[in-house]
Amino acid sequence: MKGYLALMRPVNAVMASFGTVIGGIIAVESIRGLLYPKLYLAMAVVFLVLLGGNILNDYFDAETDRINHPSRPIPSGEVSRTSAKYLAIALFVAGLVLSIFTLNITQFLIAGLAVFLLVTYEWKTKAWGLVGNIIISALVGLIFIYGSLSIKLTYVVIVLSLMAFLANLAREIVKDVEDVTGDVNRTTLPKKIGKGLSLVAAAILIILAVSLTPIPYVFFNWSGFYAFTVALSDIIFIASVFFFFNNQTRGQNLIKIAMILGLVAFLVGSAL
Repeated sequence: MKGYLALMRPVNAVMASFGTVIGGIIAVESIRGLLYPKLYLAMAVVFLVLLGGNILNDYFDAETDRINHPSRPIPSGEVSRTSAKYLAIALFVAGLVLSIFTLNITQFLIAGLAVFLLVTYEWKTKAWGLVGNIIISALVGLIFIYGSLSIKLTYVVIVLSLMAFLANLAREIVKDVEDVTGDVNRTTLPKKIGKGLSLVAAAILIILAVSLTPIPYVFFNWSGFYAFTVALSDIIFIASVFFFFNNQTRGQNLIKIAMILGLVAFLVGSAL
């Protein structure tokens, strides 16, 4: 059982699935969003699909993990590769079946798209570098939209989704710069255009993400609490740009911190 839990990485799935709840709260701009049962149904769908995606990652990486991470469940023999494959399929099917009960065709289609993109990412597009980065970042942004669709889709949620996409894509590129020497089986952006231009591209993505943050305050009359909190997030985003040109690890970690603080800002702004 311990091996299967390690494969699924449920803590990561729980944290990511909370994005659906955040999307719902922001959609109604009130903590009352927590009163909508369909929001938790959407959260469960995201949780199951992400569990399947986590397993699939270890399934496809089994051979390289025998060298790089021999203690992981599949290379250590704790879980067979075949068992992992069928468990991933079962979780994907469970997520898709559960998505039917949202009674929302758009949510069902998004769940199906997410499964398709996760499978093709692990099977093929991960090796394509930037294409894989875009897919993963799009899935991060879709989590908030998926949650909001349980209630209603609003412009503010779309802004948050786009910000998450841009910031995560920047972080993925910085991580690829950091790992450029070890990425022997992937055609990443740094391998195509070099480290310097890749970091410039990441910096532009961060600036674009930051440029979207005033929209809820300026156009939707969100409170000064939002403006203050999101300003802190923006400062960390900008600081990450200066760091990742000489320290990619610190730079991408700062992006992650800024993204979390940005989520807090949107929660504060929508709830107050």
